Amino acid sequence: MNLLTQIYNNTLKIFGDLKVYKFPFFLLYDPGSYLIKGDETREIMKTLQPGDIVVRGYKNYLDGYFIPGFFSHVGLYLGDVPNEDNITLLPSVKSQFYAEGEQIVVHAMAEGVFMEDLLNFCRCDYLLILRSSKITQDNVNEIYNRALMTLGTPYDFRFDFSQYNNMSCTEFVYVCLEEIMQEEGVRLRDRRAPFTKRPTLIPDDFIDSDLELIWASQGIPEGKISEIKSADVTN
Repeated sequence: MNLLTQIYNNTLKIFGDLKVYKFPFFLLYDPGSYLIKGDETREIMKTLQPGDIVVRGYKNYLDGYFIPGFFSHVGLYLGDVPNEDNITLLPSVKSQFYAEGEQIVVHAMAEGVFMEDLLNFCRCDYLLILRSSKITQDNVNEIYNRALMTLGTPYDFRFDFSQYNNMSCTEFVYVCLEEIMQEEGVRLRDRRAPFTKRPTLIPDDFIDSDLELIWASQGIPEGKISEIKSADVTN
């Protein structure tokens, strides 16, 4: 990794922990308050099924200003992850990126692709659950194995879908569910990512598809989901 790429990647990592307040203007680093509270978290825990796509967003976070659309992140719900499923993983992957538990989400952030307890993933301001009716138990098993094999993959700060040796959050979910995503109308669109125009996905693209909306948090502004479904998000 050259010096310029390293500086660029580290800068974007910092943006992900900054909140922006316009009036009066100031920046707040790594805040701990979110709109999703305990009652909604319990609803999410009861609603999710393995293979569901979890889309989330934040209010005022700086990185949201650099990601087109309303939502800024997407993850894949695996459900129960037992300890014995890590036997084929490298020790470094087991220690840094693997997590066991009854309700596990796997997603890609600046640190790479990793597993996380659902409760941690729900620390956000906006969240919705998407589901494909085309997913069978065989699909779930394949999706699970694909997710397991990508653990530790570095983050793709350039959002380049032409190769998958690095993965952004949308790339990761798309790769794990690629055939189903194509059937559900989740498609790559030409947009700047971040400076060069190329085919890519943003979290809103999963909403603007044939995937079924199963649950949405109350804090999402009224009409926002309909707006996403009717918007031309090609910038």
